Formats: sequence, structure tokens, C-alpha cells
Amino acid sequence: MRVNIRRMNNDAIAQAYLYFQHGQLEAAHAILQPLTLGAADFNLLHLSGAVAAGLGLHDQAIDWYVRALALKPGDLAVSYKLGRVFYEAGRRTEALSLYLQLIASGVQHADIYVAAALLLQDAQRNDEALQTLEHALRLAPQNVEIWYRHAVALGRLQRHADALQSIQQAISLAPNNLQYRLDLALTQYRLHRNEDALLCIDQLLSAAPDSADAWACRAAVLSRLCRYEESIACSEKALALQPGDADSSVNLALTSLTLGMLGKAWPLYESRWQGESADPARHQDIPRWNGSHEVGGKTILLWAEQGLGDTIHFCRYAQQVAELGAQVVLEVPATLEKLIETLASNGRIQVIAAGDAIPRVDLQLPLMSLPGVFNTTLETIPSRSSYLHADTSKQAQWQVSLTPKKHLRVGIVCSGNAGNHNDRRRSIPLEAFGPLLVAGDDIDFILLQPEIRQRDEAFLQAHPAILWPAPQLRAFDDTAALIANLDCVIGVDTAAIHLAGALGVPVWVLLSKAADWRWFLARDDSPWYPSARLFRQDAADDWNDVISRVRQALTTTFAQAK
Repeated sequence: MRVNIRRMNNDAIAQAYLYFQHGQLEAAHAILQPLTLGAADFNLLHLSGAVAAGLGLHDQAIDWYVRALALKPGDLAVSYKLGRVFYEAGRRTEALSLYLQLIASGVQHADIYVAAALLLQDAQRNDEALQTLEHALRLAPQNVEIWYRHAVALGRLQRHADALQSIQQAISLAPNNLQYRLDLALTQYRLHRNEDALLCIDQLLSAAPDSADAWACRAAVLSRLCRYEESIACSEKALALQPGDADSSVNLALTSLTLGMLGKAWPLYESRWQGESADPARHQDIPRWNGSHEVGGKTILLWAEQGLGDTIHFCRYAQQVAELGAQVVLEVPATLEKLIETLASNGRIQVIAAGDAIPRVDLQLPLMSLPGVFNTTLETIPSRSSYLHADTSKQAQWQVSLTPKKHLRVGIVCSGNAGNHNDRRRSIPLEAFGPLLVAGDDIDFILLQPEIRQRDEAFLQAHPAILWPAPQLRAFDDTAALIANLDCVIGVDTAAIHLAGALGVPVWVLLSKAADWRWFLARDDSPWYPSARLFRQDAADDWNDVISRVRQALTTTFAQAK
């Protein structure tokens, strides 16, 4: 009796396909694996690749898909699936290369463009990812998922107003999708449309009252609206629904810090290293210091995190670590190195620039974990009148180069890092300082920032009396030496303001209504900086009233100085 091998194989493949359709992948794989040996059947290899991919057998799936493509080059379905397996196997460069080759060959299929865009985002090629998604939208303008991905891509590029339009388009196509509505609220929050965001999130919570992400979003919005007690309740609700959630923990920490509840906040603040948008923790190959005060004879690496102002603010704690008997290696941004070297240490603190070789150390800790290590409360904040110092030779050089002193020299700061997430609330146009310029004819105003924004150039040119020595402000020790020659610094919450406070120079801080946590609430002084005086907004976005009060105070100070 003759056996029809072809018919037998076809029957086996049919059975395997039936198993595959019903999710019985192991049974399908058991049938297909022996059939693929030396096989040159496109459909067999395609099915086998799909089964292996479903089982997570990436190398096998890749082999079978590649063999299938050798028989039928450019097959769109197999190429797309091969790219997905490359991705799942961690071979993302190969996946991206495959998809880009398909696009270059003229393939016009939205799924290929979307897959390529997601891989471009993984590679931080965000502009290319956006362009690729826009081509996908031209191919499939009614595809709701692409509109959503488009909104996410725009958000990554900080184009939140454009992202809002795309997420609204996604919602118009899928009005019941709760994730889209959550992202709408988050986008409104990023645009500081806080009341709109609150309305949106409340509508979402009416449909999904057990959404931890929605409660966390509501907490963030309420904090921005200065409804702090309600914000805390929402964060606690989010954590009850999703214990240990990093974003909710950090929200709760920041709001608690704002209210001066420091003991509750510091442990929660350690969650800042977790979560989707967390900064990567560095130096994890070195054991983390657990906060034990028995560190005599140990060398501890303390490393800067977050912004330059944060480093200036919290480097004071390196002194306390040194006072425990430890040797300290303090790693800071290069532009701060010379300045931070003036931190009094009795020879126990070595300052190095980020990127330099790290000497042998026993332990490490990020700088902003130190307040928790020392159980800092409002009453125990280390608040020396000054803990950083200007270079005396540079200070003398500034004294010579500045115009002959009249009655007062006042430094001004109108803006900081434009990339800061809080920039919209803290930076103001230089023009807003205009009323101060007429507070007294015998006041010299000096702009203390090495760069200004385009909007400020015209005002500066129209007011040549404002001295702007930008070329001489190469690093923060240069700025420190200049500030040491001033009677007062007035400005928004930036690194230069922290520097003035750390030097013990009188500093007037202009604060938004929802100010950063470190300035706490309803006080016009700072336990961090004895020389600071705080001027707060009474209404959100109203800087005119703040400047008016500063002008009045400046006029009074000027009169006393005469």
C-alpha cells in the first residue's frame, strides 16, 4: 500500500492549525516541529513561526519566519510578525531596521508605520517617530489607536497643545475609552488648564471610581490648585487601591512636604526612583548607605540629582555626614564644582565633577535622600546663615569691574531652565521687573543669568542701565563672586536664588501661588535660608501684585539705606 506523504503532511498541518486557532500552542508545536526540518513550504513555515512566537520560542520563530521570507521575499504579514518577534527577543535594532526597510521599499500599511514609530520612540528618535505616525494617520485617518499614539508622541516632544487636539480626536472616535480620558486630563494638567483637568478626571471617576491612576491624577491637579488636604486624601485613596504605587507616593510626599509634614514625607519621597517617568538611579553598583550614623572610617559618595538649585540647596547635608566621622566624596555638576568646594568640611569632603573618576568609596546615597537620613523636621533644618562662600580673588575682580557703588546694588533673576516642568509657573518676562527700575535712581540693577530668552532681548536693549555681564558668568563660582558684591538679589525660584541664600546674601524670592514644596505655605521667611524674604502670589498667574509689593519694599529699603 502506498502512503501519500503530501496528504499526510497536509492533514497534520491542518490539525496543527486547528490547535493554533484554539490556543493549544504546545500541541500545534509538537506536530509542526518535525515537519519543518528542511521544509520549503511557505505556509508551513509561516504557521510554525506564529506558534513558536506564541510560545515565546523567539529564536525558533525567527528562524522559521526568515526561512518563510526566503521563499516569499517581502511578504508583509510575515515581515511584520518577524519584526514583533525581534522586538520581544530584545533585538530592537533589527526590528526597527526591518520596518524601515519595508517603508523604504514603498510599503503603505499603517501597522508597519506604527510599529516603526514605537521603536523610534524607544530609541529616543522622537521627531522621526512623530513623522512616521503622521504618515500612518494619512493611511488610516479613522484609526483611533494611531491618534492616541500621535498624542503620546507629541507629549514626549512637549507639544502639549497639539497633543490635546490628538487625544480629543481619539476620544471622538472612542468616547468610552477611559485611558484616553485619563490622558486628556493629564494633558490638560500639563497645559495648566487645571479646572478643565479636574472636571475631566471627576467625570472619569464617576465611571471608574476604583481607578487608582485617576485618583493619583486628581491628587496632582488638586495640589496645583492649592487644595492640599483634598490632594492628600486622593493620594491616600490611590495608594489604598494600588499599594506602593510610586507616582502616588511621590505626590503624597510632595504635598506633605508643602504642608510641613516632613516626617511623614521623607520615606514616601524615596519612591521618586520608581515609576514610569522616574530618573535612572546612578551608582547602583555601590552599596547604598542605610542611614546608620555609625560611619566612622567609612567613605560615602553623595551624588547630585535633579537641578542645579537642588544641589546648592541640599549640599549642606554633606557637612552633617562629615560630622559623623565619615569621609565624603560629593559628586556635583561640573559648573558647580568650584563653588561647592567652598563648603566647610575640615578636610572631610572631596568634591568631584559628574563624569570624573570616582575614588574608592564604601557606600553611596543621592543627595536629596539625606534629609530623611537625618529625620529633618521644620525645627531641625540645618540653616546656617551661609554655608557656601565666594572666591575672594574673583569677588575683588567684580568689585573693580562694577560701576562705582551708589546706594544699592540689586541682582535680578527672571527665568531659569526652560526645560523645567515647573517653568511656566516660575519664570516671568524680564519686562515684569520694569516697575522696580523706577524704585530709586541710585539703585544699580544687574541681571544674574548667563542666558536670556528671546522675549527679554528687546526690553534689555531698551533699558541699557541694566548691567548684564553674561560673558563673565561662566560657572557658578563666577556668579557667587558677583552676588557677594550685591546688597540684595530679587528673582524667581531658580538656582541663582538658592545660591544667594547659601551665600547669606539678602534674597527676595518671587513665588507662584502653588510654589515649590521647599517654601512651605503662608510664610514670608524660609527656614532653609535665614537671609530670604518670600513674596507670594495671592492669585495664580498674577505677578503684577507681587512686583508691586517688591517695589514698595525696595523703596523702603532704599530710603533706609540713604
